[in-house]
Amino acid sequence: MTHAAALPPSPSLFNGDGTGTEMLVGDNWRLRLGDQQLLWGKNELPSRLMTIFQEEDKYMQGDWARGIDELNDVPSGQEIPPELQPFAEWDDGDDEVDTSERFGYRTTVEIALTRLRLMGFTPETTRQSMAEIHMSGLKEEGYPEEDLLLSDAREVIDAGLADYIKGCTRHGFEGRLRLPTTLDYYFEYDTEDPRFLLSALLHGQDPQKTLRMDLEELLAADYCRSTDELTTQALDELRSTTASTGPIIVITEGKFDARVVPRALRLVRPDIAGYFKFWDLETTRAPGGTDQVVKNLRSFAAAGVMNRVVGILDNDTAGREAAKQLESSPLPGHYGVCVLPDLDYARSYPTLGPSGAAEDNVTGRACSIEFYFGLECLRGTDGHLIPVRWKSHIEKMSDYQGELANKSYVQARIQEMLTQAEASEQPLGEAWDPMRQLAETLVELAARPMLA
Repeated sequence: MTHAAALPPSPSLFNGDGTGTEMLVGDNWRLRLGDQQLLWGKNELPSRLMTIFQEEDKYMQGDWARGIDELNDVPSGQEIPPELQPFAEWDDGDDEVDTSERFGYRTTVEIALTRLRLMGFTPETTRQSMAEIHMSGLKEEGYPEEDLLLSDAREVIDAGLADYIKGCTRHGFEGRLRLPTTLDYYFEYDTEDPRFLLSALLHGQDPQKTLRMDLEELLAADYCRSTDELTTQALDELRSTTASTGPIIVITEGKFDARVVPRALRLVRPDIAGYFKFWDLETTRAPGGTDQVVKNLRSFAAAGVMNRVVGILDNDTAGREAAKQLESSPLPGHYGVCVLPDLDYARSYPTLGPSGAAEDNVTGRACSIEFYFGLECLRGTDGHLIPVRWKSHIEKMSDYQGELANKSYVQARIQEMLTQAEASEQPLGEAWDPMRQLAETLVELAARPMLA
């Protein structure tokens, strides 16, 4: 199926003949992939696109940015001081002047795609949606339904997206776009949410290539100051109206979990840690425990909480029982629950029970969050591993529930480990592998396409 047509002119992207780049009149922002200008707009900060960046992604030429801030502070009608005159005469249209480092935000394609997934914008979903819209348009034009194949439509979409990337230059799109006319609104600079299109465009690109939001013109036009936390402002602006940009709420079993897991996440995955908000059991004085995770997830769903919500259960008998309960009454599509990952060193671990000391498999029976900071944190002052003590028998699971014999000691060791890692610039060792695994589990859960 080759029913693709040139896109008609749409504001900001095309000239009157459907080719090239129409010059925007106003103060522009530009999103660049390497040196290619992918998307752009004018006269406002691109709040939705700013959600794929974090404050640590900000870059600027310090002297230039500070000079612009000072220039913008000069009252209207007042003479500009001589030392600020050069900043009043800056020219972003001079190709010989390197403006790439003046002011903006940048990250890699890999990180941008991960963040987009966490917000529910996946390349697969966007391309699938585009293909279905294309097929719907063809049906309306009278093409026989039996001749329309989704795989053919996907080929048209993929070819059109690749054509768009190929036609993007430093100054914008300068080719002729070949995509179904039913998809023109995706490419308008004021489209409802450009993150859908961006996720599709970044698919298949070099993961380490730089994605850069150029904001120098908006800074110069006093839409913001160089010290403003624009990514935070963007999230605050959008959270009240859309669940996809709200924080991913994480519900844990206990106060200690809610205290240490966010710190560990910032260490092992600083690029995505800011997208998760752990429910603060300590400040809210909310009860903890396995049963409470189940109750809270169901309560949030019943109350219509639209944020993505993830529950973390211990990898113990009670946790497995709770996960089984939740399976019997499915949660909304934007909710998820996970049991802490299995650990190799938990498959043969010291235990204490009615029959005395023994090595046993505590996976799925006693692995609370204290197990996930490496073996060293589990060793007592004598150098031996602190054993698991078998406690109650859970009839529904036909298994015993275990718990570390000296949990408070292990928790203190974990706090020390976190504090040392936060103060150090050394790479994290293999002791952090369990937390890396948990981070990946959270990303996978939260990155699933959001269902209605």
